[in-house]
Amino acid sequence: MKDWAFGQLHLACYDQAKQLVLGTGMMGDNILTHFLSSFIAGGCATFLCQPLDVLKTRLMNSKGEYTGVTHCLRETAKLGPLAFYKGLVPAGIRLIPHTVLTFIFLEQLKKYFGIRVIS
Repeated sequence: MKDWAFGQLHLACYDQAKQLVLGTGMMGDNILTHFLSSFIAGGCATFLCQPLDVLKTRLMNSKGEYTGVTHCLRETAKLGPLAFYKGLVPAGIRLIPHTVLTFIFLEQLKKYFGIRVIS
């Protein structure tokens, strides 16, 4: 989930967050808008991907205690809904700054070099 799909999720969250921020009419298309939009996108993407990351980590660290993904899913669900969000804060601390820097650089490249982004 961390590679292609996670990148696509970042893009979708960023585009929606930017439209939301610009739609308020309180901010123009500037670096503060890009910062706020990418911060929101990083938080959303982290929140949405965390359950799959928890399952992946549990499966990777298990020593044959799960028969498959569905078994791991059922066993994790028995621990309660918050079990799927274990490690959410450290994941956010790692991914949100990455997302902010990525999209600020992208917007600056688009602004100063006329780079078109195909989405």
